[in-house]
Amino acid sequence: MRAHSNRIGKVAMMIAMSSDEDEKAVRKALSIGSIKVAVTYVSGALSHVQKNFVKTLVGSALHGNVIENKTAHVHAVIHAGIEAMQGITPLVASESQLKLKVAIVQDGTWLGIAAYGESAFHPSTNHERFGFGIMHI
Repeated sequence: MRAHSNRIGKVAMMIAMSSDEDEKAVRKALSIGSIKVAVTYVSGALSHVQKNFVKTLVGSALHGNVIENKTAHVHAVIHAGIEAMQGITPLVASESQLKLKVAIVQDGTWLGIAAYGESAFHPSTNHERFGFGIMHI
């Protein structure tokens, strides 16, 4: 697979949707160069995820050196994270369980967050979810 991309949204989506085993190959195929990437996982009951999602993303972005501890950088993570969460959570039963892989990507001008995973209220209702947010730094 060869899919060079300078579009951070595409990079974030493909990394978030990749399996752990395939992630390294996806990064290599995308030839992401100077684009900075961090990956984290968020899981638990909907209320827990909603409460901790943005905090987890800020911590991951800082620890992964995707952003600096500057107001504009943290602000971009907060807004892109909220936007991604809005794509994940509409019409989810109140105590559904979520399991999400989240990619945080920035190119110096833009920051994108993609979250991909599963939600289920009952094992037979398990299905995929996806959310995406982007914000100027």
